[in-house]
Amino acid sequence: MVIRHYELGKTHSSNPETLPKQPIFYPNERADISVINSQTVFRSKNFRDVIARRLAGAVQIPTVTYDEMGLVRVDPRWDVFYDFSKYLRESFPNVYEKLEFATLNEHALLYTWKGSDSTLKPLLFMAHSDVVPAPESTLDRWTYPPFSGHYDGEYIWGRGSEDDKSNLIAILTAIDCLLNANFKPRRTVIVAVGFDEEGGAPGGYGARSLAAHLLDVYGEDGMEIILDEGIASIEEHFGTEFALPATAEKGYLDVCVTVDTQGGHSSTPPDHTSIGYLANIIQEIEKNPFQSRLTSKNPTTVYLKKAALYAKEMSPALRKAILDPSAVNEVIKYLNSSHETRTLIRTSTAVDVVRGGEKVNALPETAYILVNHRIAVEESVQIVKDHYLRLISPLAKKWNFAIRGFEGEETGNAGLGTLTLTAHSELEPSPTTNPDDERFGWLAGAIRGVFGEDVIVAPVLLTGNTDTKFYWRLSSQIYRMSPWRASLDTRGTMMHTVDERMPVQGLLEMVKFYHEFIRVVDEKRRSVD
Repeated sequence: MVIRHYELGKTHSSNPETLPKQPIFYPNERADISVINSQTVFRSKNFRDVIARRLAGAVQIPTVTYDEMGLVRVDPRWDVFYDFSKYLRESFPNVYEKLEFATLNEHALLYTWKGSDSTLKPLLFMAHSDVVPAPESTLDRWTYPPFSGHYDGEYIWGRGSEDDKSNLIAILTAIDCLLNANFKPRRTVIVAVGFDEEGGAPGGYGARSLAAHLLDVYGEDGMEIILDEGIASIEEHFGTEFALPATAEKGYLDVCVTVDTQGGHSSTPPDHTSIGYLANIIQEIEKNPFQSRLTSKNPTTVYLKKAALYAKEMSPALRKAILDPSAVNEVIKYLNSSHETRTLIRTSTAVDVVRGGEKVNALPETAYILVNHRIAVEESVQIVKDHYLRLISPLAKKWNFAIRGFEGEETGNAGLGTLTLTAHSELEPSPTTNPDDERFGWLAGAIRGVFGEDVIVAPVLLTGNTDTKFYWRLSSQIYRMSPWRASLDTRGTMMHTVDERMPVQGLLEMVKFYHEFIRVVDEKRRSVD
């Protein structure tokens, strides 16, 4: 979330005493747990080093998934996940002894901490054990080898240290601490760990199987709250600390545009080769972006209003525009001025792959592009497909090409060639979690109880996708966040790239949050079912 780029000027916010107060929750029961863990265990250097070593050991097991992976139990690249499961069992013996544990599809892990009150819906935590590769071409740029799990007293270095083994280790550590304090939940707590979130299996071997199992056991809307990974969620915007749980995520679609033409010798070329036609198509795509919109369906709207009300520093013009419903076009203009923030209010378009040509003296018969889209919450897969047909049909007519649409239908005359449109990896935008629901208040109150009453909690939109895409039917309250202060990494997050690392202080914050959130939610009851 990069709204902070819009700090065009500074002024003090409205009088905070006139604003509605956000909730702040601390566990009311078992005060001894707070004394022992929060005031003693969590503050000890020994505990800090223990959790750092746990994460370091997890990083040292290279649970890499690739875009093209074979079946589990067939492709040997999955076998390293057996080592990872063994490592978790050895690192958390008390968790494995006290909680129900199951594996699905060999490497998906499911932990169930049974509560004493079966009428209460479970609290579900999600994580994933797989990581993206560390390309050999980048190895000399790493401060420490990518799977070294090096711990220097401040950071744990290596692939997966942040995304997402930090969340997994923090969740299991928090549960372990509660078990050691003899905490017995009334509300069941579930931890579901996928193993192909990073794209190793297009069909979904891990989270898909976990979600199907949980749906079978608990039914639709069977979870009270689902919490999955997200951005490092405590950030400073406009001179104010914000906690940023994502309450929706954009959809996804890859579009392939293929140009087929006659070949021939390059000594007698036509006006355009298939690559030349493709260049014109790329130009047309980039000249016609999707419309930017800011509606109530987009969590960005709520975030901006919270920022305008509570932020200590903000451009007067931006604050005024945000709080004036008739000035929405001005707010859109602000957001459109950066390629980073405009992705929050429109379907994004990125031409990422171009292929064509085999030899320099042969006209290429076929060339294609792959275009990636992250679909705005107000739009759909079909809207993106329709957009392409509107853009490309006039070109096909102009060039005397046939056009083959997404459903295989063909129109026009293939006098000089054919344009073919295909779609891949279709995913609609997620449902949007209602921030007015009292359960959002539970989350906000627990966040402020851990990170301080000066922290403002505001929902945001996640522009990427998580494993929650398989869990939509299990709860209307789905949040995506990694609960630690991004400012603890002074050089900025390095997720998915060279020198990925996790500050041990951030890891400790995550443990504290999960520890307290479990207790807060355990004491809460919904006023209306």
